[in-house]
Amino acid sequence: MRTMRVTKLAAAGLFAVLVTVACSSTSSTTSTSASGSSGAGNPIAGARFSLMLQSTANANKVVEVHAVNILKSQGVDASVQWNAGAPNVAITELLHGDIDAYSEAVTGGVGSVQAGVNIMDFALAQPRQDYVFLAKSGINSLADLKGKNIGVQDTTGVNYAQALLVVQKAGLTAKDVNIIAVGGQSQRLPALVAGRVDATMLSHSAEIQLAGKGFKTLFDYTKEASNLYDDNIFATPTWLSKNKALAVAFNKALLDSFKWFNDSTKADAVVTEALQIQPAADKAATAQLFDQLRQAGAYPPGTILDSALLDQQQQLYKSAGALKETVPVSKWVDTTYAKQAKG
Repeated sequence: MRTMRVTKLAAAGLFAVLVTVACSSTSSTTSTSASGSSGAGNPIAGARFSLMLQSTANANKVVEVHAVNILKSQGVDASVQWNAGAPNVAITELLHGDIDAYSEAVTGGVGSVQAGVNIMDFALAQPRQDYVFLAKSGINSLADLKGKNIGVQDTTGVNYAQALLVVQKAGLTAKDVNIIAVGGQSQRLPALVAGRVDATMLSHSAEIQLAGKGFKTLFDYTKEASNLYDDNIFATPTWLSKNKALAVAFNKALLDSFKWFNDSTKADAVVTEALQIQPAADKAATAQLFDQLRQAGAYPPGTILDSALLDQQQQLYKSAGALKETVPVSKWVDTTYAKQAKG
């Protein structure tokens, strides 16, 4: 659950960015930290785990933050840092050891590896994408999209891949519709309302906002595109080799957080924790959003990293132009820790 961010990294410019950001990267982030109590015989007690999330402090990140809180309760010096800037900031801090892991979409992770950054995907934070495909009144099915204008962030990014997915589902091709670069969600939502585009992909929050105003949900990516992950967690191979028990513990904490989020008896507690992250968020709207995400199966219990699904996703993003090339998953994915956590 996130705002759309830049996920296409240019190999030629990445290392220059890493150099220029290295001295000032910590000023671009904020953090919250607390240490839990240590226990005798606990192999992770006292260890540091600093996770950077590519977002402002957002209630939608409650599952990831809860997983970090679980580590705190196990004696880990665990913290969450927020980065609303480019992923290059997170990569720089990761490579310099200022953070231990960071969240990223598949496209950004693969793009970084293509650019020569040695990182590994070792945990799945958001098993489903928080998106629905909304259309204006009069468009009642995907087949009705023929000849219509579909708004995306850009014509080579994640949204374009999402557009291709629904177009193909309708039995159409990209030539049967007009795919228009509009910008991020903050631009796409008003474009849909004003009629500048006929349909676009937006978050479930936007779906709630537009409820009762004549717009129709034609496709729910969370429910109907279960092969599309959202945020994955990346770390360096060096960190993983030195912190195997901690990597497994974090994967286990994520699995426990999925259960926690889906437990209806914990619904109020989930909202309470979310509002601690983003106090200005509306309580009723947050509760409604989380109920909708539960119904959509945003966090299926027991879901862990799957190398085959990751390969499918990078192939889709390559076909959409979001990736220039694919990379063998063995070079950027390690499911060992997730499998050990699941048992």
